[in-house]
Amino acid sequence: MKRIMGIFLIATIITSYFSCAIPSSFNDDGLQDSPWPMFRHDVMHTGGSEYDTSKNYGKEKWRFKVDGWIDSSPAIAKDGTIYVGACGYYGPLYAIYPNGSLKWEFRTNPSSAAVGWIKSSPAIAKDGTIYVGSLDMNLYAINPDGTLKWKFNCHSPVFSSPAIAKDGTIYIGVTGPGWNKGRLYALNPDGTEKWHFDTGWWIYSSPAIGNDGTIYVGSHDCYLYAINPDGTLKWRFKARKEIKSSPAIAKDGTIYVGSWDQYLYAINPDGTLKWKFKATPGSGAIDSSPAIAEDGTIYFGDCAGKLFALNPDGSLKWSIQLTPNSEFPIYSSPAISKEGTIYVGGMDGKLYAIYPDGEIKWKIKLGDDIVSSPAIAKDGTIYVGGSDLYAIFGGIKIKKPKEGYLYIANKEIFYVGNTIIIGKIDIEVDSYDEDIEKVEFYIDEKLIGVDEKAPFEIVLDERTFWKHKIKAKACYHDKTTFTDEIKVLIFNI
Repeated sequence: MKRIMGIFLIATIITSYFSCAIPSSFNDDGLQDSPWPMFRHDVMHTGGSEYDTSKNYGKEKWRFKVDGWIDSSPAIAKDGTIYVGACGYYGPLYAIYPNGSLKWEFRTNPSSAAVGWIKSSPAIAKDGTIYVGSLDMNLYAINPDGTLKWKFNCHSPVFSSPAIAKDGTIYIGVTGPGWNKGRLYALNPDGTEKWHFDTGWWIYSSPAIGNDGTIYVGSHDCYLYAINPDGTLKWRFKARKEIKSSPAIAKDGTIYVGSWDQYLYAINPDGTLKWKFKATPGSGAIDSSPAIAEDGTIYFGDCAGKLFALNPDGSLKWSIQLTPNSEFPIYSSPAISKEGTIYVGGMDGKLYAIYPDGEIKWKIKLGDDIVSSPAIAKDGTIYVGGSDLYAIFGGIKIKKPKEGYLYIANKEIFYVGNTIIIGKIDIEVDSYDEDIEKVEFYIDEKLIGVDEKAPFEIVLDERTFWKHKIKAKACYHDKTTFTDEIKVLIFNI
């Protein structure tokens, strides 16, 4: 009996120890339990979603026209409402239904256009209150019905996006007061100031919150600051140039942040350097905030238009040139779906979807520059801002033949680098969109077949010898279309 009691006591001690020693994934109790409640999804800024997007092949579902344009990143409420700010005359915050129609619009009512722009991304509190900053120097608290709850005068324009701590405290960075300071505010849920902490220059970076309550934020004075929940300085880490990127925090407490000095830094919880990785030499300043996958991979973009994937030890996993060159930087921060697809916007106006191995899944042109970071909804829809707010979902993808594989007599042999077809083959597409009326199949723009019932497929038995382009075109009930195509070598004589 004593032995059993002893084992029970030891087990209890071990269990208690580990329950204290191992923190929860996110310290998000102050946030609404929704698909994407704030900038970078959670207070640790992982950029990771718990929802699958494997059925999303990059079709534009709808677009919502805004006053001006959108640099703000969308937040998604529990009921599916999308909140996003705009750079327009009235500096509006929009609430949009999942079908793309307007729910309400909140105007900051500035005296001139630029003053009221909302570049800050909204954060949704547990009680449904929406917090967002404005260039009119205010942080706004807005009720779920679009009415003003309160506003706090920050005495400086607000570019930073708010973070909400477990106890409801709201943290927000500002570009002042004055020309040689930045300030981090801590506000109570009723809009009163709890404390503020001044840095040596402006704060564009958005604060992240660690599991122990430490607040991390970058500043234009080249420092990453770690600030205790009582507003005192814990430590600061100096980069060689300004830090506009927002920090992300890994499960082990490592803090990742980019700098204009072209380095992504990995910093230990005690403020010491773990490692640093240099992006594109010459033009690879980092504005994009890093995202952290479940396996620890770190994704970030740079101002040369590259997307990087790093292992947790700082070694390069892969990199890919997304936009044409440094004239089209990546300011957007990546979002990661449950199955590992990475979504990021470019200043070439395109939204990119990238598989975890670095292969591009799809890309879609959405108009002008994309600074906004994507948000992932429960059904796999991607929302991102640009000239308008865009909802991306649906479409098709040619799943057979697979790009780069050899097929003989309709059988996949192995990967060879080019798509080679010997003999006839079944052309098959993946589609999860119920709105598709039919799929048309083409070879070099010549219609070779139509299928009106899923799964959509045809038999390709063209007598030909050389290079061709196979295209599948989905025709929707609303008369819109979506295509996917693949270049092949066909030997069938």
